[in-house]
Amino acid sequence: MNACSARNIGVLRALSSRLRFMTWAFAVSIALAVTPASHAQSNSTGSISGEVTGGSKVSVEEMASGFKRTVTASPDGSYRIGALPPGTYRVSYTDSAGVAQTTSTDVAIGLNSNVGSKTGVLELDRMVVGSNSINPIDFTNTEAVTTFSSKQIDLLPVARNTTAIALLAPGTTLGDSAFNDEGPIASFGGSSVAENAYFVNGFNLSNFRNGLNPASVPFEFYENFEIKTGGYSAEFGRSTGGVIIATTKRGTNEYHAGASVIWTPNKLKADAPSSYFKNLTGDVVPRIYNGADYLEEREANVWVSGPLLKNKVFFYGLYELRDSEKDDATVNGTQLLSRRSKDPFWGVKVDVVPFQDHHFEYTGFTDKNRRSDVLIPFDWKTGVSNPTQPAINYLDRGGYTHIGSYTGVFFEKLQLHAMYGQSTQNRTDSGTQDTLPFIYDGRSGSLVYVQGNPNLLTSKAKDKRKVTRFDAEYSFNLLGTHRLRAGFDRENNLSVDESVYSGGLYYRYYAIPASGKINGVAVPPGTTAAVRSRIYQNGGSFAVKSDAWYVEDNWSLWKDRMVMRLGLRNESFKNLNTAGDAFIEIKNQYAPRLGATFDLFGDKKTKIFANFGRYHLPVASNTNVRLAGAELFTEVYNVLTSVSSDLKTPVIGAQIGPKNVFSDGTIKDRRQIVDLDIKPMYQDEWILGAQHQFTKKVSAGFRFIARELDSTAMDDVIVDHALNAWAAAHGFTGFDATGEHAYVLSNPGRPIHMFWDFNGNGTLDSNEEATLTPEMLQYPKAQRKYYSMELFAEKIWDNKWSAQFSYTWAHSYGNYEGWVLSDTGQDDAGITTLFDSPLITTNTFGNLPNDRRHQFKAFGSYALTPEFRLGLNLLLSSGRAINKLGSIDDPVRGSTSNDYLLVPRGSAGTTPWLFQTDVSLSYKPKWAKGVSAYLTVYNILNRSSYVQTTETSTTAAGGVEPSYLAPWAWQQPRSVRVSLRYEF
Repeated sequence: MNACSARNIGVLRALSSRLRFMTWAFAVSIALAVTPASHAQSNSTGSISGEVTGGSKVSVEEMASGFKRTVTASPDGSYRIGALPPGTYRVSYTDSAGVAQTTSTDVAIGLNSNVGSKTGVLELDRMVVGSNSINPIDFTNTEAVTTFSSKQIDLLPVARNTTAIALLAPGTTLGDSAFNDEGPIASFGGSSVAENAYFVNGFNLSNFRNGLNPASVPFEFYENFEIKTGGYSAEFGRSTGGVIIATTKRGTNEYHAGASVIWTPNKLKADAPSSYFKNLTGDVVPRIYNGADYLEEREANVWVSGPLLKNKVFFYGLYELRDSEKDDATVNGTQLLSRRSKDPFWGVKVDVVPFQDHHFEYTGFTDKNRRSDVLIPFDWKTGVSNPTQPAINYLDRGGYTHIGSYTGVFFEKLQLHAMYGQSTQNRTDSGTQDTLPFIYDGRSGSLVYVQGNPNLLTSKAKDKRKVTRFDAEYSFNLLGTHRLRAGFDRENNLSVDESVYSGGLYYRYYAIPASGKINGVAVPPGTTAAVRSRIYQNGGSFAVKSDAWYVEDNWSLWKDRMVMRLGLRNESFKNLNTAGDAFIEIKNQYAPRLGATFDLFGDKKTKIFANFGRYHLPVASNTNVRLAGAELFTEVYNVLTSVSSDLKTPVIGAQIGPKNVFSDGTIKDRRQIVDLDIKPMYQDEWILGAQHQFTKKVSAGFRFIARELDSTAMDDVIVDHALNAWAAAHGFTGFDATGEHAYVLSNPGRPIHMFWDFNGNGTLDSNEEATLTPEMLQYPKAQRKYYSMELFAEKIWDNKWSAQFSYTWAHSYGNYEGWVLSDTGQDDAGITTLFDSPLITTNTFGNLPNDRRHQFKAFGSYALTPEFRLGLNLLLSSGRAINKLGSIDDPVRGSTSNDYLLVPRGSAGTTPWLFQTDVSLSYKPKWAKGVSAYLTVYNILNRSSYVQTTETSTTAAGGVEPSYLAPWAWQQPRSVRVSLRYEF
C-alpha cells in the first residue's frame, strides 16, 4: 500500500467516524426536542466568525440580555460562533501577548459578521456586514439577500407590512390588484405572487391553501427582516418565488415599556382617478368610480418587556387596537362597498436561557379578525347612497399561532435546533343575504350586482398547520473548515371547507348579441335576453402531509477565502381527498443547492459568487378541495323570459344548448383525476454575481439571475377529446366523453396515463388504462422563463446619511404564470383555467403579468439635525404587459370560453411607467427623552399612472365589450400617516 492510499484511507476513516458521530448527535437532538419548545432554525439567527491567535478562547456576549457563548479557535486561528439571536454583541479574546482585546459588532438574521485580529487589534473586518447594511458583503453566503432592522425601517417611508419591505429588494414587483383584497403581495423573480414562503421566528406562516395572504403579524411586533430573492440554501423549500423571514422583538435585562398611536386620516388622502366608457345602450358609465373612496385607519398599541429573572428569563408583550374604515364604489358606480375591521391583536415572546449555550423560546400571537363588507346601492352621478337593507358580507380571518423552539450547543462544535409550532387560520365567508340566490345583471354590457352574498360563495372554512422541525450543525477541520448541517421538517396541514353559492344558485343575465347565439347555440327567434344558472357546492376535510430533509456542507478553504456550499434537499408530499385517501403522492424530490463565494484579492473587499438551485412546489390544498372533493358544479343557459315584479328573480324559459357538468358531486377515483406518471413541479435557478467594497461605508455589486420552469408545471386539463380519440383507436364503440368535462391533474404538454370507464359498467377495468399522447391532448408544455440583471450600490449609515440604489432589467415570459392567473384574477392555486381546453392555449406564449422590464429603486435617510431625519423612497418602473381577451365557442369545453387570447400574450401594449415618491420626517426631541414623532407621505407628488386595465374585449355572449382598455386600478394616491411613540 502506498503512502497516498494510506492517507486516503485515513481520511475516509476520519470522515466515517465523524459521520457516525453526526448520526448520534442528530438522534440526541430528536430526543431533546420531545418538549415542544425550541429555538427556530438558523433562519432566525446569525453568526460571528474571524481569525485570531490559534487555540485562544473567543467570547461573545449580547449586551442587552447577557447571553454568552465561548469557543476555542482552531490551530490556524479561525473561529465561528453560530446560532446567535440578532443583536449587538461584545467580542473579546486574549492575544498571544496576554493583552485582552474587545470590540462590538451587530448580528443580523441569516448573516455572518467577521471579527478578527490580523493586525493585532481585535476589530470588525472591513467588509460591510451586520444590521448597518441592507445588502451586506458576506463571504460565507451565496444567497441573494436583503436585510433590514426595525430601526432602519422606522427611518424609511414604507407601508407597515412585509410586502412593502420585500418590495425594497431588487428583483421584486407588486402583484396585480386582483390579489390585494386582504393586502398587497409581491412577486419574486417573475414567479406568481402565490409561490413565496413566509417565516416568523422560524415558523412557516405561508398560506398552504392558495399561497396568498399569510397569517398577519402587526408591524410593531417585528424586529428584523431578511428578504431572500434567490439562491437560498437547502434548509428552505416549498417555494419557487422568494422567502420572507422575520423575527419578533424580545426582552432584555432592562425593563422597557412604550405606547404608540398611528393614524391615517381620510381628510389628507387624495382620490385615484375614475375611468368612463359608453355601455351598449350608449350611456356614459364609469368602469371604476373613485370619487366616493374613503380610508381612515387608526392603531394604538402598548408594549412592555424586561427580565423575569436577570440573565435567565425574558419577556416581551404587545397589545394593539386596530380600527379600519374603507369605502370603494364598485360595479360601475352602482354600488358602494363599505369595509370595517376593528379586532385587536396581541403577541408575546418569552426567552429562557437556563444556562450558557442553551436557549428556549416561546412565541404566541393572534391575528383573529372579522371584516364587514357592506354593499349599498349608490348613484355615482349624485353621490347619494341608499343604505336601506344593505347586503353585508362577513369575512372571518386569522386565528392563533404558537411556536416553541430550543437551541443547544455542545462541545463548542455541535449545535442542535428543534421547533414545534401550530397555527389556525379562519377562512369563513358569511352574510345577511346567504339565503338569496346571487344575481348579476349584464344586459347593459356592465355587470350590475342585484342580490345575494356579495362574495358570491358562502363558506365555512379553516386551515390548520402543524410543523415539527429538527436541525443539527457540526463543525470540523478536514482539508479546510466544514460546517456540516442536516435537518428534517414535517408539516401536517388540514383544510376544512363547506362552500356553496349564495342561496344555492348563481344567475347571470345576458343580452343576445348580434350573432343571435349564446354559448355557441342559436337562440329562439325573438329572444332578447338569456340567463345562465350555475349550481356549486363542495365540502369536506382535506389533508396535506409534507416531509423534507436536507444535508449541506459549507466548506471553507484557504482561510475562508473560498467558501463552497454543497447542499441537497429532498421533499415528499401527499395530498388526501375528503375520504382520507391519497389522490396524489410524490416522493423523493431531490433538489441540489450548490454555491460558491471567492474573496478575489484576499483583502475582504471583493466577492464573486455563483449559485445553482432547484426548488420544488407542492400541490396546494386548494387542489384537494376543488379536484378531490365531492364537488358539484353545473351550468345551463335558458331564455330569460322576464324578470319578476321585484326586478330580481328570473322567469326562465326554454333551455339553450346542453347542460354543462363540470363536476358531478362524487369523489373521483384518483386514477381518473391524476396522471399516473405525473412529475413534480420544480424550477431551476442560476445566479452569478460580484460585490466590491470601495470604502468602509460604500459598496456596489451586480447579480445575473436565470430561472426556468419547463414542462413540470402542474395544472388540471380537460381530456374529453383525447378520451374519445383513445376509445376510438381501441375499439370502444359508442363511447363519447364530450360534455362530461373530465379534468385531470397533469403536466401540460406531456403524455397522460389514466383510467376511465370506457365500458360504462361503473367500474374501472384493467383494460381501461389509457395513454393520452400530446398529439391527442393538443396542449403545449408549460413554460416560464425569467432572466434579469441587477445592479445595486449602498452607502451605509454614518450618523449623517445612508442610501441604497438598485436597477433591475428583467424579462419574464412564457405561457404559465404559476399557481394563480392574473389574466382573470383567478386564485384557484394549481387548477386555473389556463389549460382547460386546447383552444384557449392559443396565443398564450409571451410576456407574463409580472414582467417589469425596467425598475429603478432608491431609498435612504438623512439627518437634517440631531433631532430631525428625512426618509425617501423612490420607485420608477416600466409598465405591465396588456392582453386582449375575447370569447370563442369552444367545442371541447362545450361552452363559450371567455378567456381566449385574441393576440399573443402581452402584445396589446403596456401600462404607463410608474413613478412614486414617498417621504418621511421623524422627530426625536432631546428635551423629551423617549418621545418620537413620524410623518409619512406616500406618493407625495400624487402621480396617477394606471397599473391595470380592462383586458376583456368581448362580452361573455360574444358581443363587443365597450370597456376594453378602460383603466380600473391605479397606483395608490397620496396619503398621509402620522404616528407618535413614547418608550421608557
